[in-house]
Amino acid sequence: MIRGVASPGNSGSRLRLPRGRGGTGRAALVAASMLSFAPAGCADPPAAARPAPSSVACRGPNDDTLRPIPRALVSAVIAAFHVTMTPHEVERNGVIRCAGGAVLACLAGANLNCGKADTRRHNPGAGSWCRTHPNAAFVPLFAAGHASVFAWRCAGTTAMPGRLVQRVDRQGFAAAQWRVLVPASAGRGSPG
Repeated sequence: MIRGVASPGNSGSRLRLPRGRGGTGRAALVAASMLSFAPAGCADPPAAARPAPSSVACRGPNDDTLRPIPRALVSAVIAAFHVTMTPHEVERNGVIRCAGGAVLACLAGANLNCGKADTRRHNPGAGSWCRTHPNAAFVPLFAAGHASVFAWRCAGTTAMPGRLVQRVDRQGFAAAQWRVLVPASAGRGSPG
């Protein structure tokens, strides 16, 4: 489960989905809640009748709410990240958001943060490390946190931010972690 992911109709900090048996549960609920369904008897509606991908996934052109990856976008995520993951793994480990009318995706990894970047110049974890490792040339990420945009060092027992190691986009996310799935021109509305 990914913390900070909102579900449709729930702006809370956690997505809670039932675990089903035989392939139901999370994937079925996500697909049912985020995708439009064709009328009975229409297995594949014409392109004009289908909603644009960004309108299905986004509430607005700059909706930065993290959401589960809809089944319809799983193959685009696999292609964008050049990964050999199963659709289930992509749905379980990834999130989408919107920026400028485009739909972007992130796949969380052992060291990758899909949430907002930590741009603070005061880091409690780095501070703790420096109190027990005075004058350390660097603070490891497990202490400073993977979301921090700085490389940290210790000046005596004080944590000091060093060089910038992650570029942050306009919405405050680490830009290198995100890939465009659906360009702004493919969605409805103008980039903003």
